[in-house]
Amino acid sequence: MVARIGSTGRAPNSSAGGGSVKTGKQTLSRDEEELVVEVLRLRRWQLILNEELKVGTFEIPIHVAIGHEALAVAVSNAMAGVDQLVPTHRNMAYNLLRAGNLRHIRDEYRLAPEGAAGGRLGSMNLTQPERGVVYSSSILGNNIAVACGLALAKDVKREDGTVIVATGDGAMEEGPFYEGLVFARSHRLRVLIVVENNDHSMWSTIDERRCAIRLADMAHAVDVPFLQLSGNNPVDYASRVKATRDTVERSRSPALIEALLAPINNHAGATPGWPTDPRQISIENGLVVQESSHDPVFVLRESLGSDAFEDLAARSVGDDWEA
Repeated sequence: MVARIGSTGRAPNSSAGGGSVKTGKQTLSRDEEELVVEVLRLRRWQLILNEELKVGTFEIPIHVAIGHEALAVAVSNAMAGVDQLVPTHRNMAYNLLRAGNLRHIRDEYRLAPEGAAGGRLGSMNLTQPERGVVYSSSILGNNIAVACGLALAKDVKREDGTVIVATGDGAMEEGPFYEGLVFARSHRLRVLIVVENNDHSMWSTIDERRCAIRLADMAHAVDVPFLQLSGNNPVDYASRVKATRDTVERSRSPALIEALLAPINNHAGATPGWPTDPRQISIENGLVVQESSHDPVFVLRESLGSDAFEDLAARSVGDDWEA
């Protein structure tokens, strides 16, 4: 069983040196260094796309996921080759990570034939089956039912692999969420439900639109392991999500993760999106967007120290358009 626990708050503390990044407190392993570099690269790619949104490069609705990087990297790194990922309409971070290539996603948003899906799917419905992203949808909550169907098919065909489905605090209010949770538990499906709880649905907070939904209690009611993540520590998130995914695969039963996030960018489109928009994001200001624990890149800078952070940030810079 996965314990009902929150984030330990453990953070990597380091500075540049040798094959590892170190300080007097902790040492990052090579794998952890690469994970941090992946978070920073993902942030830079999203900032580049946000700049293009500002000048109207794309003709389709696009949902940026700045602030979701720690969770997205943890989920992507937890996936085995036989796993399937079923994200929401806000799938930019996941698709960038699975593609490993900014150019292919940018071209898809341009609806160009060189794009990740040949320019046919755009943003909200973008999939990359060969890279594990098998379904996404702009219909709130319906991907949970699809994930259950995919997991049931794996059982029928006696295939290995876990289906990871990403949803949000808005989709939690839809019928498929509870029904999918009950169905997955009743049929012992290998489904890992990841709730991206950023306290926002369109332009309303949870307090503005509904009563509280206690996911820990809901999971307990149907005997599903529950884990809550907070603090935006990418290294901590990665180890916990991987352990939970492995538990799902081993136990052949679902699990539920709630990650407490915050909306740093606008609901859709560019940030800032209009002349008086109070949200201000510019790539010229560097990788940190918000100096708070809501920003996983700020968490990294504070825990690593400026020198180590800049060293790893430099390693994340490469040819942004090629694999």
